[in-house]
Amino acid sequence: MGITRYFSYGEEATFGTPALAVETIDPESAELDPSGDQALIYEGVSRLDRTVAPAFYRSEGSLSTPVDLTAFAWFLKWALGGYTVTGTAPSFTHHFFPEQSALMKSFTARVGKDVFEHIFTGCVVDSLSLELDDGFFVGSVDIAGGADQKGTLQANPTFTQGEIYAPHQVTAEINGVDESATIEKLSIKIETGADNEAGRTIGSRFPRRAYRGAFSVEIELGLSFFSTMQLERFWGTATGPSTNKLTEIDTVIHVGDNMDILIPRAVYTAMSQPLSGRDRIEQTATIRALVKADGTGPIEFSITNNKASYTPV
Repeated sequence: MGITRYFSYGEEATFGTPALAVETIDPESAELDPSGDQALIYEGVSRLDRTVAPAFYRSEGSLSTPVDLTAFAWFLKWALGGYTVTGTAPSFTHHFFPEQSALMKSFTARVGKDVFEHIFTGCVVDSLSLELDDGFFVGSVDIAGGADQKGTLQANPTFTQGEIYAPHQVTAEINGVDESATIEKLSIKIETGADNEAGRTIGSRFPRRAYRGAFSVEIELGLSFFSTMQLERFWGTATGPSTNKLTEIDTVIHVGDNMDILIPRAVYTAMSQPLSGRDRIEQTATIRALVKADGTGPIEFSITNNKASYTPV
């Protein structure tokens, strides 16, 4: 039985120029399609539509897939922009960090859709979310793209077999103390502010580039509620909100043995413990990551695997 559904991707050397696939994954979902109205219609005083031309054309959608040790790192690179690698075979450590560049790095996405391969060029990461609840550690990527075209389905796609993670394989330290026993679930939302509509110019129906916008990172923690420890951290004092300071925290999330999520500086922005009937109280904290004085942060990733580089050959 042939495999006709998949998601493949590769980094573009030039924005909008198709790149060969370097990874193929089996996602939970891959919803990527043309976006908006492709017809530019002139509306005259006759009140009848009679003149039409091709309008600006772009695509958008989303991808949801388990975070793995090998293939998912490409999306971290495309979202954050900064990347370095150290090490020698068979072990390489990859460091992904925010880069203050004007433009986003782009990639080509190839989606197997039963009867054809749908190819999207000029794709960029608009936002990236990481979620851990009672299933696998999952990444969701919102994608903004350019033109699309029809391709031939891969005859025998080979899926990247990266290590994926269940909740018991994830731990978290706050200010150097392991607080895994109080964290029931977590989510991290990275916004890149990517804007490919601003890449519209004369002479082309499709975006020519995508600009990087405001970068932000928000974390939400579902916390066990059996003391006021977390609330006091939010307040900044033991009895109520401080009048002159906010408590800053340094967080490291360990995903398996070879992936670390580094949030060197953050503050609590919201905290709640709602009463809901006879159910137990579920406590939720919202945290905003910040840049440290030395320029690190607001979020960085360290991944060690046997892949030599996430730079296109």
